[in-house]
Amino acid sequence: MRRSSLLVLFACLLAGAPPARAQGRAPLPSTRIVLPPDPAALTAAEQRELDAWVEAMRKWQRMDKRWHNEPAHDIFGRIVDRVPEPPPPGWLDARCAVEGAAAAAAPLGPACRILAALTADPTASAIRVATAASRAEAETVVKSTFLTRIHIDGLWTSTATNVPIYGLVGSHISLVDVGRVQFFGPPGVLLVSVPDASGSRHVRPGYTWGLSVRLGDVRLFAESKNMTLFLTISKVWVPGGTAVDRLEPGGFDVAGFSLAPRKHPR
Repeated sequence: MRRSSLLVLFACLLAGAPPARAQGRAPLPSTRIVLPPDPAALTAAEQRELDAWVEAMRKWQRMDKRWHNEPAHDIFGRIVDRVPEPPPPGWLDARCAVEGAAAAAAPLGPACRILAALTADPTASAIRVATAASRAEAETVVKSTFLTRIHIDGLWTSTATNVPIYGLVGSHISLVDVGRVQFFGPPGVLLVSVPDASGSRHVRPGYTWGLSVRLGDVRLFAESKNMTLFLTISKVWVPGGTAVDRLEPGGFDVAGFSLAPRKHPR
């Protein structure tokens, strides 16, 4: 009996409770969000105008590159009038200037780059490039090694036929360069084969003094040209008071070849 009374009381409480929806809050009013348009977006008409101008400009640039500073010719070799440079769309310059980095992407990117190249001053650009190159060349430190002045001499012979003198091997050091000519002031050393009074020959040391003329660069035991070949004209003195010295007290005129390490160009 008591349980039945509790069930009836619980049912009455449920029936008298207000609906759950009545206890909830009213929904907030919605707000429409409008996104700004893409700054690089083009209308259909602008896109067609832009595509036509880019295609015409690329064709004109190919023609200008082929016949630059020369009369234009057709396929039959006849001189024809040059096609004028197609003008850009009137709105393109302002769009490229306003949008800045955004214009680097499609669809304005190629057109803006072409327009920037057209507005650049080619004379000023050439001057800037030449100035930068000359400045870099002036600031480059050229290392001149002493080894490039040391010559190895060989295959020398006297220029006169009355006394045959043969230079076997020697060396000298150049001091002054005048174009292709090098002068060596300190006496060089050369082993020479000289005749004596009995008709036999002896190898004796001699001293040389003269000049070398650069013939060209050669390759010697290397993958690239690493040596310079010279034609050397010199005087040679053979000390010792021999019969040869008495024949030519002022020295012998000799000529031959010499090699020196190649100087790297500036």
